[in-house]
Amino acid sequence: MGKPPRATILVPLVFALFALCGLLSLGGCALLDYLPRDTRGRPEAEVRRSRAASTGRQQAADRVPVPREQGAEIPGVTEVREGASAFSALPGGQARSLALRLDPATQSLASWRDLAAPLRASLQHLARRKAGEPALVQPGGSLSWGQLFQTAEELYNLLPQLDADPGLLSERFVWYEFAPSPLVTGYYAPEVQASLTRQPGFETPLYAKPPDLRQASDDEQRQGKPKAYRVSGGAIQPYYDREAIDAGALSGQGLEIAWVKSPLDAFRLQTEGAGTLVFVEGSRRTVQFAASNGYDFQGLGALLTASGSLPRGQLDRESIRAWCDANPERAREVMAQNRSYVFFELRQSASAGAMEKPLTALVSLATDPSLLPLGSVAALDVPLPGQNGGASVSLRGLVLAQDAGAAIRGHRLDLYLGGGAEAERLESGLRANAGLHLLVSKNALRAKPL
Repeated sequence: MGKPPRATILVPLVFALFALCGLLSLGGCALLDYLPRDTRGRPEAEVRRSRAASTGRQQAADRVPVPREQGAEIPGVTEVREGASAFSALPGGQARSLALRLDPATQSLASWRDLAAPLRASLQHLARRKAGEPALVQPGGSLSWGQLFQTAEELYNLLPQLDADPGLLSERFVWYEFAPSPLVTGYYAPEVQASLTRQPGFETPLYAKPPDLRQASDDEQRQGKPKAYRVSGGAIQPYYDREAIDAGALSGQGLEIAWVKSPLDAFRLQTEGAGTLVFVEGSRRTVQFAASNGYDFQGLGALLTASGSLPRGQLDRESIRAWCDANPERAREVMAQNRSYVFFELRQSASAGAMEKPLTALVSLATDPSLLPLGSVAALDVPLPGQNGGASVSLRGLVLAQDAGAAIRGHRLDLYLGGGAEAERLESGLRANAGLHLLVSKNALRAKPL
């Protein structure tokens, strides 16, 4: 197992006090629940941290929304819950009980050691942030980027021991329960047939980011500029919407990176934000979100229902495709009501998230960074849809906040499911409230400034 990146942990004195008074809304836990019973495995050397990269936050804000219209009518499922959120620390006994229930096999992992590569990705992201700056701020307190780094690093170092002794997760980490329980949906990387050139059967383009597309900064948006815009005749104009682009606003500029079979295939890729193109020429490439035109995203299922085209009970993927195939012109009109449009880039590597690192199926989460910052470590307990309508199967494992999305706000999580038929099956039915616990190193909570 390779060594993780190293960084200097600069934690102000206020964070050291959290070991005594709790972190975010601690609910009266005993002091011993915050102190490690054993300090073996704690990093000994001081480590250095590079300057924070400026792209992460903007990528998280600009990433394509991930709406979930399929499965929206599952009985007994609570939607995104309103109201204030809170993290409360569990007593050590409760945390140990939950730790012992975790099972890497429920995440298709052979061992906890398989988390090494995704954890390295999180560590590389956290190493670019300023250690002393707050990463998570709640009414009762805050966590620094340095504390998140130390948490991920300590977990990385413990991986070889966890299969034999999962109780270490309760000994070394405070478990903060997130309330109310969040809604969990899923997203995946669809496989879509495509061609590098326009030909009969492949006449719907996927576009690269246009050179005249400008993304407004926060200050510019406060001054009234659209989130995405272009300059025409010296005047600022909102960028072309879906209807204008489908009508040819970008034709003739050489922006087509591939051609797919139908507008629905393009819409699916834009909904998920990434996918795999299986070219008729014989190769496969990842297509990845590059930019959007700045409009709010509307899911196709909701549009079909609102237009009276399909009832809510027929919003499964097969029914939607059958309706679009039978009503191609009407389907274009309905899709045009979603003014949002996504531009792509071709890559050789697997799908990447907001950290610009590869995502890991059943491990990587898209989260609201104001509630679960990129790089956070958490424990998730969520029911996954069973085979052929059978009983659900619980995923109980360690997950990593490694992605974000404009539709992922508040008490909402999106679990990355990977690619292929099984991921597509899970995505169509995953919509459930789940148990979520943020893990924070006890050593990080009691750390003193250097």
